[in-house]
Amino acid sequence: MKDERTTGLMTITITQFALVFMLSAVAVAVPALGLEFGASASQLGLVESGYISAVAMLLFPVTRLSDKIGRGTTFAVGVAWFTMISLLIPICQTITQFIILRVFQGAGGAMMVSTGLAILADLYPGPGRAKAMGIASAGVYLGLSAGPWLGGMIVTHWGWRWIFYAGALPCLLGLILSLKTLPVKPVITRGIRFDWGGAILCALGMIMLSQGGSHLNDTSGKVMLIVGLLSLAAFVLWEKRTKEPLLDMTLFEGNPSFSLGSAVQFISYAATFGVTFLISLYLQIAQGMTASEAGIILMAQPVMQVLFSLISGNWCERWPAYIIATLGMVLATLGLGVAIFLGTEGSLPLILIILGLCGAGSAIFATANMAVIMGAVSRENYGVASAVVAGMRTTGMTVSLVFISAVFAIIIGPASLHKGDGEIYVTAMNAAFISLTVFSAFGVIMSARARKKHSTVREEYSG
Repeated sequence: MKDERTTGLMTITITQFALVFMLSAVAVAVPALGLEFGASASQLGLVESGYISAVAMLLFPVTRLSDKIGRGTTFAVGVAWFTMISLLIPICQTITQFIILRVFQGAGGAMMVSTGLAILADLYPGPGRAKAMGIASAGVYLGLSAGPWLGGMIVTHWGWRWIFYAGALPCLLGLILSLKTLPVKPVITRGIRFDWGGAILCALGMIMLSQGGSHLNDTSGKVMLIVGLLSLAAFVLWEKRTKEPLLDMTLFEGNPSFSLGSAVQFISYAATFGVTFLISLYLQIAQGMTASEAGIILMAQPVMQVLFSLISGNWCERWPAYIIATLGMVLATLGLGVAIFLGTEGSLPLILIILGLCGAGSAIFATANMAVIMGAVSRENYGVASAVVAGMRTTGMTVSLVFISAVFAIIIGPASLHKGDGEIYVTAMNAAFISLTVFSAFGVIMSARARKKHSTVREEYSG
């Protein structure tokens, strides 16, 4: 049993690494994609937002599906699908083909994200769960650290296609291990109804949101954006009234710590997730760096995330988690604020300060806010709460990239971005950072109100 748990932990950690490695490595490859395919700025925004949107729109439906057929089955299918699409993407001949396959890849990512940590919680039901979660988180941060650097090296010396070949290798290993150690045989649970209405509204909202944001410079984009927002609002109303919802809205009622913590989770990722994407383009387009050189500099953010994620957990043992979470939001907001002043001749120390503040702030916030959210619900609701956390995180990522795509569409338009277009790119980037700073500052206020008793947080960390 112990060996199976260890192998299961290894499986989850490997796939967690692969997911974020692919995401952060592709961010560095965006200029190379634009050059080869002649893609517009708004299309380049869809390279990442299309993937994240697919994860976000399928996260709750897949969670419900895993309740019906089994988490192990859903996870294994997700790994297999993600791996297959990773091997197909390199044969793309147009940016449209690339974006479509990235959306399909997001479907596999949703299956892995929605079930991976839940499987880990099942494998470690008592003592040792916190340590196991920490090891899995280390896989995430290792992927974030390796992505920009290794991705930059791969793009510079072998081309962007090899990023997907490299990312498929750990997925193949994870698939083999999952087939050996996890309960992958479907076990149909009777009596669980699937919320098709909620699934359709959620999917429609995310699709329209991502497409509308990237085409905001014309009327069709504005219409799609409005339809997306209305669909997501309808999703919330539907989930409140349906008998077996994808998202149990009763958790938010009369529980300000959970509600505010979840809202700030969304705000944090919406404000900071696009930093790597924006700075990567800035270094290569405005500063004329290679993908490899940009990747090395971008490592400053995940390195700070690794360091401060370890420290934040200890701080939550000593002080109220909402205070630590608020401190993280303050640091991230400062980083975004400093980024407003980047010009075409931005200095390297200034860039490192921005990445360092955003990295440290997001890491401190993530650990502490998780303590706030999980400490606000009873143990029987941990599974649903974990899904809400993942949902808010993924939706925040989606909104961040959709917003950036919208800014590009309005300021840059349909033109392709190349080295030498630094002036217009910096104008768009600065506009994005101004809005993201204001949004993040709003999150600081909300985080400060998400109070939770210190004793509950200590109990949560003790497992």
